[in-house]
Amino acid sequence: MNIIKKKFIFIFVISLITLITIFNLGTYASDSEIIGFDYWSKGFYQEAFDRWADFISENLDSPEAEVYWIMLEEVLDKVGRYDEFIALSQKILDKDSKNKILKAYAQEQIVQSYIRKNNILQASQEIEKLGMVTDWLIIGPFDNTGKSGFKKVYPPEEEIDLQKVYSGKNSLQIEWFKPKKIALSGFINLDAFLYPNNWSVGYALTYVYSPWEKVAIFKVGADDAVKVWLNDEVVIEQDIYRRAVIDQEAVPVWLSEGWNKILVKVCEKEETWGFYFRITDIDGELIEGLKYNTEYKEITKTAKVKLTEEELKGKEYLNDALTYYQEEVISNPQDLKSHLFLGLVFQKKGFLDKAIEEFEKAVSVDSKNALAHYLLGNGYRQKEKFDEGQEKIKEALKNNPDFIQAIMQVGINYYEKGLYKEAIEEFEKMLEVNPDSLEANLYLSWAYERKGWNLEARKKLEELGEAKPYYALVQYSLGVSYERKGWYEKAIQQYKKVLDINHDDSLSRGRLSSLYFQLGKFEEGIALYSEVLLWEPDNPAIYKNIADGYIRMGEEAKAIEILEEAKEIFPYNSSIYSQLGYLYHEQGEDEEAIGLWKQALEISPGFLHLRDYIDFISEKEEVAEVDARELIARSPSAEEYPDASAAILLDEARRIIHLDGTSSTTYHKIVKLFNRRGIEKFGEVFITYNAWGERIIIKKARTFKLDGTIIEATSIKDIFPLEGYRLYSNISQKVISMPALEEGVTIEYQYTLDDYSRSFIGKNFQDTFYLQDFEPIQNCRYILTVPEGVEFKTVNFKTDIIPEVKKLDNKIVYSWEDSDISQIIYENDMPPFHNIAPRITISSFSSWEEITSWYYDISREQIKADTDIKAKVAELIKGKDTDEEKIRAIYHYIITEIRYLGLEFGISGHMPHEAAEIYKYKYGDCKDKATLLIAMLREADIEAYYVLLRTRYSGELDLNLPSFQFDHAIAAVPLNGELMFLDGTAENYVYGDLPAMDQDAWAMVLIDGEGKFIKIPVQPAEENQRIREIKLDLADDGSIKAEALISQSGIFAAYYRSIFKDLGETKRGEAIQNSLSSSCPGSVLEEFSFSDLADLDVPVEQKYKFRAPHYAKKIGNKLQFKPSIIERVESTSIVAKEERRYPMYFYNQYCTQNIIEITIPEGYAVERIPDNVDLILPFASYGVKYLVEDNTIRYERYYKFNTFEISKENYPSFKEFIERIAKEDAREIILKQ
Repeated sequence: MNIIKKKFIFIFVISLITLITIFNLGTYASDSEIIGFDYWSKGFYQEAFDRWADFISENLDSPEAEVYWIMLEEVLDKVGRYDEFIALSQKILDKDSKNKILKAYAQEQIVQSYIRKNNILQASQEIEKLGMVTDWLIIGPFDNTGKSGFKKVYPPEEEIDLQKVYSGKNSLQIEWFKPKKIALSGFINLDAFLYPNNWSVGYALTYVYSPWEKVAIFKVGADDAVKVWLNDEVVIEQDIYRRAVIDQEAVPVWLSEGWNKILVKVCEKEETWGFYFRITDIDGELIEGLKYNTEYKEITKTAKVKLTEEELKGKEYLNDALTYYQEEVISNPQDLKSHLFLGLVFQKKGFLDKAIEEFEKAVSVDSKNALAHYLLGNGYRQKEKFDEGQEKIKEALKNNPDFIQAIMQVGINYYEKGLYKEAIEEFEKMLEVNPDSLEANLYLSWAYERKGWNLEARKKLEELGEAKPYYALVQYSLGVSYERKGWYEKAIQQYKKVLDINHDDSLSRGRLSSLYFQLGKFEEGIALYSEVLLWEPDNPAIYKNIADGYIRMGEEAKAIEILEEAKEIFPYNSSIYSQLGYLYHEQGEDEEAIGLWKQALEISPGFLHLRDYIDFISEKEEVAEVDARELIARSPSAEEYPDASAAILLDEARRIIHLDGTSSTTYHKIVKLFNRRGIEKFGEVFITYNAWGERIIIKKARTFKLDGTIIEATSIKDIFPLEGYRLYSNISQKVISMPALEEGVTIEYQYTLDDYSRSFIGKNFQDTFYLQDFEPIQNCRYILTVPEGVEFKTVNFKTDIIPEVKKLDNKIVYSWEDSDISQIIYENDMPPFHNIAPRITISSFSSWEEITSWYYDISREQIKADTDIKAKVAELIKGKDTDEEKIRAIYHYIITEIRYLGLEFGISGHMPHEAAEIYKYKYGDCKDKATLLIAMLREADIEAYYVLLRTRYSGELDLNLPSFQFDHAIAAVPLNGELMFLDGTAENYVYGDLPAMDQDAWAMVLIDGEGKFIKIPVQPAEENQRIREIKLDLADDGSIKAEALISQSGIFAAYYRSIFKDLGETKRGEAIQNSLSSSCPGSVLEEFSFSDLADLDVPVEQKYKFRAPHYAKKIGNKLQFKPSIIERVESTSIVAKEERRYPMYFYNQYCTQNIIEITIPEGYAVERIPDNVDLILPFASYGVKYLVEDNTIRYERYYKFNTFEISKENYPSFKEFIERIAKEDAREIILKQ
């Protein structure tokens, strides 16, 4: 680097010393650059502009020049010195700077300057000098849910067939087409041309003809992730989500002589979506003779496409700051300035994570450097790490209290939180440093307005507008203030001032046009919008706004004409179809209107108002409604069903699958309430739904009183059970409080759930309808309507009902119906409802592979570890040598530090959040915790997989019906030749243990895109063990003193942690005392202690001492007592019934052992002691053993339960077994004096 040093006169010495102290950039830096940063830090932008512009002008080839250019762009609007900036840009081009990136930025600014000045013709000529490629075919969207699209291979990567129609995102039919309009800037705006335009993938294709084989530079800027192929070989691959900047990527390639194929893939999350693409030679100049064509061409490949490292040696094809500073930080890792400047360059190019890394390194080089802390804090804020960002901003202020940029960020933080008083205090601090601070005065005016101090806000803006007439944002804010006051002419003049400053200011143009429309100046408003089409002909909103102006004028024909044109330009824009449909409808052309609306719904199923309107204006067959009064007249009495709390007179679900993949399901229930239990059970109706993809319409909610009057429900509320949790703010509930409830009344409610999110895999659907309930059902039916030709599979469980099928227009209606269905009588320990109730299950999924592939795709990108996760993993596994030690450390961190929110898959959505989000917020549901667990394990170089399962609580998974039946997600790691399963939600379970709900459940393990069904192993009963060792001293009066040691593992250890871990000493003691009192009345706890329950690496142990009077009955000279002091079966209620309706279903296998040593009082001997017992059955075992030695009786009791289910056939044996245990536990020892 050759930096020209300047010699400053004495007046700068003091400020120079100050700056070196503040920023510590070192004396090797040029005076002007140091002073530039100092001025910038205090808001003296004019002075900063001077210093940076001077440096660039005198150091055109320097890498620093590119960094200062970035800073100039940041302050340009605040200084308004556009002409000088363009003069500098032209100088960079005229002097032919060796920095090719700087030249590109300069040329781009010249283009923008002409647009700003409304010289569109000159801007068009200047943009040609950049050589943007604008001749493309595009296709899309394909799916990018969960950022899954980047690695997924879609058809354009495998074949180029320009005539073929493909199935895209949400099963939309898509094909290649050529955009009719491209922005003057050369940006290929996929966001405008392809819909849906969130979480999508688009492709662009062109062919370039080269007269000769030549080295060229592909220069690309993309929003967001991008991949580029040249002649079917990947040359650019950047999986980063960022805004597009020209020349973000620059890669040397070999162009073949003749036609070359270029394919660009851009993946998008939300908001902007598109790319810049241009080709230059090795010196950054445009290549003469290149021609572009979008017709299919046969290509002749060269032997190579990319240049080798040897071929690149000595070719300084960029001479840019990025290349220079990347080398600098390697050669001199302690160079503070290099880290800061490299971070700024990364930030400009959208590499935010890399920028933050460099700023963090700068802070580590000099922890007192204010600029480093500020830039790091600002980077954190951009990553939405607001707390960390504020911490660093405040650190910057500690080191430099006059750092206005940092003070401003603190004030903005208060402002955004609505803390306007505190915000005002911060903005006033800025004025103490710089009374002329532009932002301080502007933010003060906004804060005044928020406080309701409108006069003060307006005066502040007027003063600022006079002082800074070039600052568009001030003039715009003043225009908004005038408009709110109703001073429309003054507002118009303000907005015009803004457009004089910058003809491309969309905010002022939009408000000015709206004002013109409001004031009846339609032609002026339309003209303002029409101007934009000169440089943004690819902006669909402009066409719609122009059409709106014509509609307001009463010129509907012109509105239709402009929208028809827009429809051709934007063939996938649903809002254009919607607006055009309304115009045709108003012209009486309903057929045309409905056709357009259906096209809109195919693209955007969330336009529910269109579906409602189509239903309203269309002739449609009315669905026969059930007459509630008729059902009530024929309803049974409570005496007919003495075990029931109510009778369900109607249980109906009508589901309509639309051609676009959305669905509407109407649920209708009529229930007669027999008693108070029925009122409690049905009095509140809770309807849970996803507010981001579903809509609930309450159609009926009423009570039929005994006298025949009808009371409508008036209390229908929306609640948000997880409102405080940012990741799950979409979870909503409708709550209907049924009115006028008393025994004997009948309630009726009916609602429709519109699912406009489509299925999680295209247009597939699935459903389950149960044909029995815990209350008797008089009538139940499930009606499914699907488009003709749609196939699905049905599985019946415990029912042989077949549907009635009829054709209705182009739809097929299937009806399943049953009546007079007896109730399920509840039994203790009965199997899950899903395992016993008859049901009909349907699914349109073709295979399990379809579900596996989809979930693997959407989840694999979510497990990427960011820098914070990497740092935490490094901390957790430090000093751990084996994989097992690392797994244990990471697993224990997940279950103890990441809070679990229990949400089912169907409610919270199927896609996990990004690991970085989960780690940042420190909470998640099961799939989120699995995601973070897998991310951390993989960061520790341990292979880990997603596991989807249906817990045993929810009943059996049906392997014969491919559908998303899972309700839980965990992780698995291969270890010692087997899969070890890890449940991130098992908060109190140690490494190696699994909750009962997971064990013996069918699970799908996702390995390399394939799903493998595995039964999760059952934890042996011996691993769920509780051992009590009690030493008991029996006194002559029958009282006892005892010491107990309890050791627990598996479910017992987890249970103890859940009960005692978070209790204080007092509450722990009370809990132990209560337990003792229930088994040993009158006992008094004397002392107790626990092992460290928070440490999952420490076994769970509990020790306590207690005493109890009269434990043994003293009868004459005898003492009589039960040796099973703590654990015994005293009630056989679990087997009270002679026979069962259903099997007994249990969730745990376990064993317990009690070892009690009883010291008998002096002078006493054993008169009678029970016999030893040893019972062994297939499902359980029980044993009791007595041993007498001198004055000690040793009592051992052992119980093991090793099954999950007792069949009805085995129930008599189990009943006999439990009753025998109760007898043995009740036996007493008799001592005689």
